Amino acid sequence: MSRLKKSRKAKGFIDDSGPSRKERLADPESYDSRRRKSQEKKKKKPSVYEKLRQQEINTSGNETAAERKTRLAEKIKKLNQDKKEQD
Repeated sequence: MSRLKKSRKAKGFIDDSGPSRKERLADPESYDSRRRKSQEKKKKKPSVYEKLRQQEINTSGNETAAERKTRLAEKIKKLNQDKKEQD
């Protein structure tokens, strides 16, 4: 004989799945909400890119060093200057 599996149409089926995730997060004392709060409070380490950028800003002393210095940016600035000179 094979065992009968539980199914929704079985007589006397009870859904014991518990509260939904939204309900658990709404309760301030639940494990999920405490866990989420602690993750938000946790200090995140800056990326390597951010560290380098902060060092450049601190060492240069002015915010112009933080501007992007690429060929395209220089080309656009030059075109804008030429337009101003023509006007």
